Amino acid sequence: MVEPIRVVLVDDHAVFCDALTTVLNLEPDLRVVGRGGSVKEALEQVRLHQPDVLLLDVHLPDGSGIDAVQAIKRDFPKTQVVLLTSDEEESVLRDAIASGVTGYMSKHEATPQVLQAVRGAARGEALIAPYMLNRLLEGMARPAALAASTPLTPRELAVLNELALGHDNLKAAERLGMSPNTVRTHVQNILSKLKVHSKLEAVTKAIREGWITVPLQPAA
Repeated sequence: MVEPIRVVLVDDHAVFCDALTTVLNLEPDLRVVGRGGSVKEALEQVRLHQPDVLLLDVHLPDGSGIDAVQAIKRDFPKTQVVLLTSDEEESVLRDAIASGVTGYMSKHEATPQVLQAVRGAARGEALIAPYMLNRLLEGMARPAALAASTPLTPRELAVLNELALGHDNLKAAERLGMSPNTVRTHVQNILSKLKVHSKLEAVTKAIREGWITVPLQPAA
């Protein structure tokens, strides 16, 4: 029997936390193993349970959830962190991506999207709603054309473009006619070449440098 994905949920809004816990625990492949309502409790719960996924609010009573990410990623690199928040400011998005989070999801997302985010995070997938990525891009200089110099191969750029469109490794493999293992290898090479810690960092850097482009309109 496959072990369920172990989740720690940290949010200081009790009603939201209770509702999301119920939703997650109704899924046979997901299990909430710990909860908290502060940065301190986030660190404690991750140390105690070493979960597959940490769902973490940004604004907590004793500080920013983003501040806890670096310590968590350093001490528990196998724990994937998804920020689940109502704050969609460009500066917060940028800081979250730089911290090394796996994903950034709005609390207003529908339940299926949240479940998809948790499952994708457990696989190490980059997760950000397309409209939120577009908001982040609004604050970037957008080159008129692709930069001539890039350390990435055409196939790596193609994979990165799929990630920028919000597709996970499996979807990217399907669309590009590659095997999932080949896509994973390309992703590892991309992170190494760009010297970044996450797919989200890679996507934003590639867009900023003009190596890839994404639609400005939210995905349908």
